[in-house]
Amino acid sequence: MSAKLRRRFEQMLMFAVRVQDIMKDKTLEAFLADGVIQDAILYRLGQVGEVASNFSNEEQEKYPTLFWRQMVGLRHRLFHEYQEIDLVQIYDITQQPINSLISELNTILYNR
Repeated sequence: MSAKLRRRFEQMLMFAVRVQDIMKDKTLEAFLADGVIQDAILYRLGQVGEVASNFSNEEQEKYPTLFWRQMVGLRHRLFHEYQEIDLVQIYDITQQPINSLISELNTILYNR
């Protein structure tokens, strides 16, 4: 893996872990009641998608276990169609899907 590709994966992992850290022990009700947390989560998820959008199709094909289209699509919705964001859906993403992403990135980067 090239240093540039590794850096991108590390950035995605860093942003995803930040989402996980912010949302640790947060209920849906707590998330919906806190605009600051919502903003932080939306921003970090957008960053994950932004980095994902910088991978070429060939690079993406080498790592088919990552949900590329969904990450990039979410980034697009967060930054361009923000008036249509469903916060319950965002909360759901911060649960199992973000944990799966972190696990996949750890496997890619560190074989664990």
